[in-house]
Amino acid sequence: MSGRGDRDRGIIETIMKVLLIYPPATVYGPGEISPHFPLGLAYLAAFIEKKGYQVKVLDTLALGKNTIKARGKSRRVGLSDEDIAEIVQDFKPDVVGVSVMFTAYASDALSIASLIKKVSPHTYTVFGGAHVSIDPKAIVKNRQVDFAVYGEGEITFSNLLEALKKGKSVSKLTGIAYRKGRKLIQNPPTPFIKDLDSLPYPARHLLPMDQYDTQKDPFTMRHPYTSIITSRGCPGVCVYCSIHSIWGHRWRGRSAKNVVDEIEYLIKEYGIKELRLQDDSASLNKKRMAEICNEIIKRKMDIKWTTPNGIAHWTLDKPLLRKMKKAGCYRITFGIESGNPEMRRWVGKPFSLEQAKELTKYANNLGFWTIATNIIGFPYETREQIEDTIKYAIDSDVDFALFFRLGPRPGTPVYEVFKKEGLLPKDERVLYSESVACNTKYIRGKDLFEIQNQAYSRFFRKRLINFLNPLRIIRKIHNLEDLNYVLGMAQAGLKMTLRLMTSKSAVTSRALKKL
Repeated sequence: MSGRGDRDRGIIETIMKVLLIYPPATVYGPGEISPHFPLGLAYLAAFIEKKGYQVKVLDTLALGKNTIKARGKSRRVGLSDEDIAEIVQDFKPDVVGVSVMFTAYASDALSIASLIKKVSPHTYTVFGGAHVSIDPKAIVKNRQVDFAVYGEGEITFSNLLEALKKGKSVSKLTGIAYRKGRKLIQNPPTPFIKDLDSLPYPARHLLPMDQYDTQKDPFTMRHPYTSIITSRGCPGVCVYCSIHSIWGHRWRGRSAKNVVDEIEYLIKEYGIKELRLQDDSASLNKKRMAEICNEIIKRKMDIKWTTPNGIAHWTLDKPLLRKMKKAGCYRITFGIESGNPEMRRWVGKPFSLEQAKELTKYANNLGFWTIATNIIGFPYETREQIEDTIKYAIDSDVDFALFFRLGPRPGTPVYEVFKKEGLLPKDERVLYSESVACNTKYIRGKDLFEIQNQAYSRFFRKRLINFLNPLRIIRKIHNLEDLNYVLGMAQAGLKMTLRLMTSKSAVTSRALKKL
């Protein structure tokens, strides 16, 4: 063997064809899944297209969002195997790259690999994404997968394609795992890209842009919208976060000009009117964030934007909030996670709750819509500590609060704690079902549903009273667009409140995930 996996296909004489696939998803229990723009796959496609490869991107979830196949207690959403097989046969790819961002959908990705091998046995299959980066060697145990790309993918995948094209050994390539006979090999990691401005914009022209914003919802002010990312990495050490398996702990930001040039391109090319910044630490460099805002203002760009992934309150200050508001930001999500100081230190967020509360109040006064994310069900968390979280959410004066049940994911420190304490279920697939929650040291998993339900009920009852205060609402209305948004939000909030007050069933945050 040459260190290229189990097969040696030789040199590829023509232009290499690469098919990138976002797989269908199997949903267990009552949960729902909607397509979202696959930024990672789009960046990868743009990078290798620039290198001269013939690239096709197949988002099976977006194109097949209305194709639902029941499988016992689960449902598979996405293009059928027959449709996928036909596309593969027509395109005849030399390499198929499969995105596996979430452990919950790993089995769906493996089924795609099996389908590829059945339809086109000599095609290389390459897996990448967050789930793959956690344990690449485990991925290539499956003989349907030839290579696993872990960490930041652009350079690694490009180097792998070059080696396969020229029939070279991959033994010295960084960032990959593969089989060599019966051995599982994981090469050293690829260094992170220092200059993110050197990357081309995501290859949106290869994706079905009209399929990502098809449902009007009251939480989005303008349509069409799309997602962008202005930085990579996060220096945080939150015990529940798995993103470090891809980006590491080093933060890297694109320049303000590069970011705003992309925004301008999106407005002109796709008519985009609203953006969702999917950064993990967008404002870590406050000067850079202020420069982005200044550039938007300077160019007189009419764009709205939000921070749905959450933004670290300790990286913000009042002058920056004023600048963000002027530049079109209208909704901020603060990653609070816990309202108990002791639990916050354990989680990895030892930052002042008073500063967060003061900043929230200031943001409300500026006219922002404010949201706080909270997590319940940490392994050593008590009911009293969860009560602190609920009480803080109510008292902090955020407009909306999300209460998520913790789902420990492989590759995170909190997963290892659950494992050490014997709290993981025997069948870990249930971790990805909305109908199951892990036991903690002090609280039964099934009781977390009722606690979550009560948290939402108490919060929305309080907010219903607050929203009857005209002074609170009038601060957020500056024009007809704001008024229409307020009316839509009020209607949605009233429906949720009535549902929580009248329903005896456990209520999850599904309806609020669009925030």
